[in-house]
Amino acid sequence: MMDPKTGDILAMAMLPEFDPNNPRTPLDAEEAAYLDGLSPEEKMVYWNKMWRNSLISDTYEPGSTFKLITTAIGLEERVTSLTDTFNCTGSIQVYDTVLRCWRYYQPHGHQTLVEAVGNSCNPVLVQIAQRVGEERYYTYLDLFGFSEKTNIDFPGESTSILQSRDSKNPVGLATMAYGQGIAVTPIQILSSVCVFGNEGKLMQPRLVKELTNAQGETVVAIPPKVVRQVVSKQTSDEMCTIMESVVSEGGGGTAKVGGYRVGGKTGTAQKAKDGGYIDETYSSFIGMAPMDDPKVAILLVVDNPKGVKYGSVTAAPGAQKILADTLRYLNVEPEFSSEELASLK
Repeated sequence: MMDPKTGDILAMAMLPEFDPNNPRTPLDAEEAAYLDGLSPEEKMVYWNKMWRNSLISDTYEPGSTFKLITTAIGLEERVTSLTDTFNCTGSIQVYDTVLRCWRYYQPHGHQTLVEAVGNSCNPVLVQIAQRVGEERYYTYLDLFGFSEKTNIDFPGESTSILQSRDSKNPVGLATMAYGQGIAVTPIQILSSVCVFGNEGKLMQPRLVKELTNAQGETVVAIPPKVVRQVVSKQTSDEMCTIMESVVSEGGGGTAKVGGYRVGGKTGTAQKAKDGGYIDETYSSFIGMAPMDDPKVAILLVVDNPKGVKYGSVTAAPGAQKILADTLRYLNVEPEFSSEELASLK
């Protein structure tokens, strides 16, 4: 969880967890017994894996959450607009490859850009990336910070894995447009989406804002750092409109929090392995609230959920609970709509 305006990391957690006061013993009794039977070398491998901060050190294919980035690029380049219309026939052909919409069996048909993002329509995002073109698209990947580390104040940070811009592969560009064929770190994608809650400015993530002495006096202050202006305020405002629509009208409805304007995007992506894909997924939700003045952004990733794998079913409900508690904790006053007030009676 991150403050979009300062880059402050408000919370960071993952499972399985361990006790920092007893870091060499897993909390799970069966795992502790298993560890006890390993050799010293094997124990070191186990511990390093248990201690690894995957939110900073590991990459994953973001899937449809990355459609927010492609949409913002298209809006900033003015190759599309909120009222632009598209027609989904269930698939789109890019040279010799047919790329399908997730709902190829029942195409979305005619839709506006806002509706297309809410519907998570792959062919529409491919068209937007094609309008932008490879060269400009990669320029924006640089601007959003995907070609470099975020420089968060934590060791072991990795960076994204991008398709080579020298390959000139139109199919690669098309799949990147909807979040496949590109691997990013969770901290990268969260920082990039926070741009939309900060008038287009990318912030450097910050875990520590000051160092104090025994008397509580500030010894070192670490101010927020603006990395760069990525997109305009107009594009950021338009993206906030789209993100809010995804939750209020589109596929992110399970992230709604009564009394608050929540925006976001769900994602479901197959795991890549050995140059192909396996039957495991990352399901996720990324979002912000309240959308009229974002105070908090959240990324929740579920590693290979069992049963239903869609982010709208696995990740968004968890994000909803966290956002509801967080907004109350931050004393953000709710503003109920007439429909919400009616449902409370």
